[in-house]
Parts: sequence; C-alpha cells; structure tokens
Amino acid sequence: MNENSGKKVLIKDIVIPAGTIFMQAPVKTERFGDDHIECFVGLTKDTSGSFTYDISDDKDKLKEYFVDLI
Repeated sequence: MNENSGKKVLIKDIVIPAGTIFMQAPVKTERFGDDHIECFVGLTKDTSGSFTYDISDDKDKLKEYFVDLI
C-alpha cells in the first residue's frame, strides 16, 4: 500500500473569519466510511487543533479544494 494512500492536498486557501464560533468537541465521535480526512494545525508553538472533512457526499464539489497526495 502506498504511504500516501488516503491523504489529500489542500489546493485552495480556507479562510476562517474572525468571529467564527468554535464549540466544544464531542467526547466521542463515530465515523462511518473512509472518506474522512483530517489535518492538524498549530496557532502557537504549544497549541494545536484539527479540521476534519467528510468528503463522501461532496466529492465532486470538493475537487476544487483537495487533490490526492501522490
């Protein structure tokens, strides 16, 4: 299996505007299917967060944002 299998590259900027409300994450999350992709980001040297997309329903629409990592 290719080590890059299931990885995506973001090809368009995602901007989170000031004023966006972040809510507490659920203690447990169940995911169905294998079309969930996740990226960890850091805002400072000792903080981090993550963003998760479920691309299964919007594969065609999200092609302008993500491509497979080769």
